[in-house]
Amino acid sequence: MTAPVAADLAAIPLFASLAPAELQEATQLFAVRCYPKDAIVATEGDCLERFNIILSGKVQFFWRDEAGHQLKLGVEGPGGHFADVTLGGEPILMSVIALEDLRVASIPVTEFKQQLLRHPQLAVALLMDVVARLRRLVQRTKTFTMEDVYGRVVKLLLATAVESEGKLVTERLTHAEIGQRVGATREMVGRVLRDLARGGYIKADRGRMTILHRPPGRW
Repeated sequence: MTAPVAADLAAIPLFASLAPAELQEATQLFAVRCYPKDAIVATEGDCLERFNIILSGKVQFFWRDEAGHQLKLGVEGPGGHFADVTLGGEPILMSVIALEDLRVASIPVTEFKQQLLRHPQLAVALLMDVVARLRRLVQRTKTFTMEDVYGRVVKLLLATAVESEGKLVTERLTHAEIGQRVGATREMVGRVLRDLARGGYIKADRGRMTILHRPPGRW
């Protein structure tokens, strides 16, 4: 492990309110930890002793049941953090995997709490970030509970599509990956995609879906 430089933390929105001297002082409390792609950096049920802020790379939050079925919950990149739900000493509620080579600034939870007390503006910034994440979680929960599999698949396709040559094209997604992200089986996802293709709404090409017409909200 190595110590981060002040520029590392200065690039994190959470620390934007700290003065240069305060930032330099806080930097001394952190250590940089690196994880390779696909490393499990936290497991559901663990009591983590360090608060981690992502400097580079991305992590995926997920749940996995006893049968090995996995539900992907969200992605965090640079500036994001994990283990905030363990600040009260409770175990983490989800597992975390590195989607890319990962570099994090890590600080003992006890030290981080002291920084929150010393710098109220830092505490407010963390609070607002946690509120924003809670809103995303509530919205995602609403999607899972109020929409059927068709609605969840369509919403995912529209959310991941970007414009390419005048058309909306998704990232490469297998049926299994879509199922993990919308809480459905691969077979159910395949059925929805086939129906959309037959209806002329999408065209599949090597894992990417081109949206030809916006699918209806209900099937």
